[in-house]
Amino acid sequence: MKILLLDDEQHLLNAIKRLLAELGHDVDCTTDAAKAVVMIESGGYDFALVDFMMPIHDGAWFMKNAHIPRDTKVLLMTANVDKEVIKEMFKLGVRGYLIKPLEKEELIKHLAFHSAGWQAPDSR
Repeated sequence: MKILLLDDEQHLLNAIKRLLAELGHDVDCTTDAAKAVVMIESGGYDFALVDFMMPIHDGAWFMKNAHIPRDTKVLLMTANVDKEVIKEMFKLGVRGYLIKPLEKEELIKHLAFHSAGWQAPDSR
C-alpha cells in the first residue's frame, strides 16, 4: 500500500515510516499540511494518516483543503481525545482514528480493518 503520513513530530514520522516500510508499504511523510494537500492530490495514496494538532495548519484545515481521491482512506492520529475534535474530523471525512502514542499492533489492525482484502500479518 502507498501511505501518506502528516504530523508535525518528525521523530514520530520516522518511526511510523520505518515500521510501515518493514511491512512492505511505500510511505511518504511531511510535517506541512499545505504540502500534504498537494501530495495527496497527485500521489495515488491508499491511506493518509493525519495528525490533528499542528502549527500553522491543523488536520481539519488539511481535510477542508485537500481534494482527497475517493479511494484514499484518511485516519486521524491524535493525542487529543476531545470528542468534539473527533466528531469534527469524522464530519470532514476521516474513516477512523488512532490515539497517540501509537502502538504497532493497533496501527496494523486499523490498516487491515480499513483495507478491503488486505490481511494483517501475524504480529506475534
